[in-house]
Amino acid sequence: MDTLQNTKSKLAAVNKELIGFLNAFVDEKSFVETDAFVCADDDTFEGVVSGFATVGDVPVCIFATNPKTLKGAIGERGAQKIVRAVNNAVRMDKPLIAVWDTSGARITEGVAALEGYGAILRAFTVAYGDVPVISVVKGNNLGLSAYASGLSDFVIGYENGAVASASPLVLSAKTGNNAAGTVKTAAARGIVTNTVKTDKDLRAMLVKALGVFDGAKASGDDPNRVCKGLKAGADVSALIKEVFDKNSFLPVRADFAPVAVTGFATLGDVTVGVVATDAKRSDGRLTVDACVKISEFLNVCENAECPVVFAVDCVGTEYTADDAALMREMSNLIYQVNSLDVDMFALVYGKAIGGAYTALVAPCEYKIAWECAEVGALESEAAARLLYADEIKSAKNKDKTVEKLAAEYGAANGGALMLARNGYFDNVIEPNLTRQYLLAALLAHVE
Repeated sequence: MDTLQNTKSKLAAVNKELIGFLNAFVDEKSFVETDAFVCADDDTFEGVVSGFATVGDVPVCIFATNPKTLKGAIGERGAQKIVRAVNNAVRMDKPLIAVWDTSGARITEGVAALEGYGAILRAFTVAYGDVPVISVVKGNNLGLSAYASGLSDFVIGYENGAVASASPLVLSAKTGNNAAGTVKTAAARGIVTNTVKTDKDLRAMLVKALGVFDGAKASGDDPNRVCKGLKAGADVSALIKEVFDKNSFLPVRADFAPVAVTGFATLGDVTVGVVATDAKRSDGRLTVDACVKISEFLNVCENAECPVVFAVDCVGTEYTADDAALMREMSNLIYQVNSLDVDMFALVYGKAIGGAYTALVAPCEYKIAWECAEVGALESEAAARLLYADEIKSAKNKDKTVEKLAAEYGAANGGALMLARNGYFDNVIEPNLTRQYLLAALLAHVE
């Protein structure tokens, strides 16, 4: 039987590299280990380290798999440590940070390892939505633990990592895709929400992510600042930069479905979720993936009890051969928006046509539009061609006739001022005052 000192020395040697990694992103000298001596036998320590720490002065619960122990394979005892760490987060009402670097189940344990995975995923299911859950893919996250990605508010991956339900080698052999399973591929498919290169990047990302749930830090930005350079046709990135507090925007799933821009920012030092559409992408239409992206993001906003600002310049939904998928995901998005239990604000800064208006604007408590905004069941030109087909057909200059009729139709049916008169918008504003109007509405709603 080993003495306490011998056991501690063995543990320190096995976990030295992993503890060093944890200390690189937690606050200095804040990590306190739990369940330190749990192991399957005297010779094999579990490939899991768990404990408490603070990150940016926010108390958190942490567990991390250790690739130096049987490639991080998770067995029954390791699963018990993970479940205890997750349960501690729920019991203490603290965020959970899960660091994954594992090749999968400890297959020598057979069904016992599978039971362990079942317990892990059950614990994640209970924690998700109750406390903030952040998964970090440090190296490999292979096998059943990859499914924890869908039960996490943020999934932060190192660029050279891998996250997959099976070995990337198996996936590439079966699919012919050599990039299958990589973090970069997972980010492009919306599984990984944010990528990092270094431990320093990870700490900065964790501080920002935890800030979404813990309350914003003072930005120092002027609440009465005028938005410079905003006008009809404004780029979505310029809009976000000017409207929200300076340097506060944290993109989420930036590499996935770029027609939808999602992320967190502060507005007058109040954290808000931002959902914006980019008219320069995907012909300005919501795609199947964009619907999935927005729906997933709104889940996190609700978990964080965070108000949402929709900024819309979108002409509806895509035309796709897989119309069933579009109907399914658009229906899910509409359900998500209409069942969201947080305050919602809408800005139409371009077009809001068809389903874009119905899904993203109509359910909001407060709605404003720029004077140039166009709203309708169809775009003005499409409506004109449909309604005035005979007149256009007989015209000498068809293009000019279409342009004239579209302008007349838009002014009579889809202009922002006319719609505001009918009660569909709370206000029609000049673009440079967007920040002030949204901030005033936000402060009127928040406690």
